Amino acid sequence: MHAIAIDLRPLLAVPAKVRELPTVADDTSLPEDSELVRRALRGDRWAEDMLYRRHVRVVARVVTRLSGRSHEAEDVVQEAFISAFRDLHRLRQVESFRSWLLQLAVNLVHRRFRRRRLLRSLGLDREQDDATLLQQLDPRVDLELHAEIGKLDDLLRRRPTQERIAWMLRYVEQYRLEEVAEACGCSVATVKRRIARTQERVLAHLSIDFVVGE
Repeated sequence: MHAIAIDLRPLLAVPAKVRELPTVADDTSLPEDSELVRRALRGDRWAEDMLYRRHVRVVARVVTRLSGRSHEAEDVVQEAFISAFRDLHRLRQVESFRSWLLQLAVNLVHRRFRRRRLLRSLGLDREQDDATLLQQLDPRVDLELHAEIGKLDDLLRRRPTQERIAWMLRYVEQYRLEEVAEACGCSVATVKRRIARTQERVLAHLSIDFVVGE
């Protein structure tokens, strides 16, 4: 029996706390990221605020889905932006602010997972996952798909962190392989291997084959 191909991202709601974050309208009169970064490097706080508003929802959505915990995601997002503006002088390509920011955020998610494992080993991890894929799933989907997404959450929870993050960036956020590799700080070949190992488990245990949409 062949697995059913599903494009997962359209079936997921944007987490409520992400929708509450500030943003900027798609205004072509606003400077590009490269110009905003240059201004921010000169101490322009307005430029920093525009960079924050332009990217915070995307980063928060990704971090929330990767971590599965909205409260933890809020801390990660805040820390990522603080680190980005503090170390902005280290950004070699000013037009790459978004991808650099995402890499900082993904690194912080890795740290959270390491801390979570330590607390769990000590019996101290009492926080509940409140932003799983199942909890974000459109309630109108059928019961069979609902059950399969629950299985997916369980499967991903057991995968090594690097593989879990790479798979989710590819199949949930639907980033190009080059973008996933950049966010994960590794080569495309490495990220392909990480994704393939988790995808193999998905195909072995679920009746769904997740695909990347157009």
